Amino acid sequence: MSMFKNNYVRIVAIVIASMAIAIVANAFAGRTRRLVLPGYYPNALVVPPRAPETPVAPIAAPAATAAAAAPAATIAQSPAPGQPPMPVQTDTIERPAGDPAATATATVATATAAPAPPPAQTAAQPQPAAADPLAKFTPHPDKAYVEIGGDDAALLHSRGALFLDARRTSIYEAGHIAGSRSFSVWEADVDDKVNSLFEERSDPAEQNKPIVIYCSGGACEDSHMLAQKLWGIQFNNVYVYKDGFPDWQKRSLPVRTGGQP
Repeated sequence: MSMFKNNYVRIVAIVIASMAIAIVANAFAGRTRRLVLPGYYPNALVVPPRAPETPVAPIAAPAATAAAAAPAATIAQSPAPGQPPMPVQTDTIERPAGDPAATATATVATATAAPAPPPAQTAAQPQPAAADPLAKFTPHPDKAYVEIGGDDAALLHSRGALFLDARRTSIYEAGHIAGSRSFSVWEADVDDKVNSLFEERSDPAEQNKPIVIYCSGGACEDSHMLAQKLWGIQFNNVYVYKDGFPDWQKRSLPVRTGGQP
């Protein structure tokens, strides 16, 4: 019995000595190896401040592959008794699109360019009226006649101007400019024909219309003599086709035979 008591005392002494040694060793131990005695919690009532969440910038991605980024999750770990609060690394979790746990969605705004307005329609400018080729054949009361060439004679003929043939009737019947009248300056009825023409065109507006006189061309003066007669009774727009009927034939322009125009 005494031996048992001695062993018990020894064990208790050893335990007490071990505890004393442990306490002394813990007092001199480093901060990371020191043990906190049971029942001592100096930071138990201290609430550490919440670390601010780190905002995550939205990432533009195609609709088929875009994933919404969940907000940063910060986990605060309770410190060990006697230890200051330790910050925990903040992690950003990528979540697939359509995940109900995701709370933030990256939105991609696509700007659609407005269609360009149609080009303004330019109002068609009215085209200036073509100059009348007959405008140059104006009355010339100070001159008995004006000489013209084959081009002007053909133009006036195409516009219905009156043509007078000053050659003899027999020559006229052999061939003359189509539509021309026989006004032979050497025949006795020439004055009657001239007066009849004046009565036909008694209106001053009619008298101002161009009249073309021709003969055999070259040295032939018959056309000039007839022009003088017409000018004497107020026909002020008379022209002499100076190359006459031979030039007309060379141009292969309309010709007739016989006594009718």
